[in-house]
Amino acid sequence: MPRLFLSICLLLALAGLAQAEKLYKHKDANGTIVFSDRQPGVRNFEVSQVDVGSVKSRFGLKKVGKDENCKLVAVNEYRGPVEVSIDLPKCVNMASNHQFPARFVIPGSSEQEIIRLWRTQPGQGYSYTYKHTHVFGDPRAEHRPKKPYRLPIPAGREFRITQSFKGGKSHTGPQNQYAVDIAMPQGTKIMAARSGVIMDVANDFFTGGADAKFRGRANYVRVLHDDGTMAVYAHLKLETVQYPIGARIEEGQFIAEAGSTGYSTGPHLHFAVQKNFGMELRSLPFVFADKYGRSFTPEAGMKVSMN
Repeated sequence: MPRLFLSICLLLALAGLAQAEKLYKHKDANGTIVFSDRQPGVRNFEVSQVDVGSVKSRFGLKKVGKDENCKLVAVNEYRGPVEVSIDLPKCVNMASNHQFPARFVIPGSSEQEIIRLWRTQPGQGYSYTYKHTHVFGDPRAEHRPKKPYRLPIPAGREFRITQSFKGGKSHTGPQNQYAVDIAMPQGTKIMAARSGVIMDVANDFFTGGADAKFRGRANYVRVLHDDGTMAVYAHLKLETVQYPIGARIEEGQFIAEAGSTGYSTGPHLHFAVQKNFGMELRSLPFVFADKYGRSFTPEAGMKVSMN
């Protein structure tokens, strides 16, 4: 596990942003070594990065009431809508106010009662199990950008597109079919391609590679656009996201730095526009704008710049 030694001033400067998980080590007044997940109130301490293993889900269900007469409440901590599908694979002597599988769209930052369950025959045995899956976005969204997407790169720099739509290396599944990879040095500033609200952030990962174990372990920013579609900026450098979840960002705004976290063979930006098509997240074709504002479809091998 790599060790990072950070000054108190640096940690304070980053306060309020999405911080990766850390383990703090210091000696107390008696010389005893103390470990904590919170920054100690001393001048000298050591910080180790924690390998979190997976992206934290911000959506779940909670049961309110007794098992034989309860409510299922959806808790959505993302700053954007989520569609959830719920099923009851086992149900004995229980009734519900919905048929299954049942689907609901839960607004961002909300809790919503969605299912009620009760025992139909009092005094008799009962049993049930429920399961759920969820997908980012509202299936009623429509992709309606007012203009081509801005290249998500800083002005004065030129980079090469290494993989584009339907790229054979990794752009094959529904979520990435229409994604673009732009090679760039680690630490390059990533700029917002379109305005929106930061819906979710992964900021905890510090390693990457071509091994399958790194799949799903990339830092990213998910931005919810005004038309309900979402942009994903992935493989970002550890702890470089500039704004917290819920912040409004504008086109061209600096949002993070390029890295090589997750399933990646080198530093680059993976960019995709996605929409929920009814419990299935799919990527959408899009066009970029060149320096003159003219639209173009990104292609592998193409050099792009904001000069």
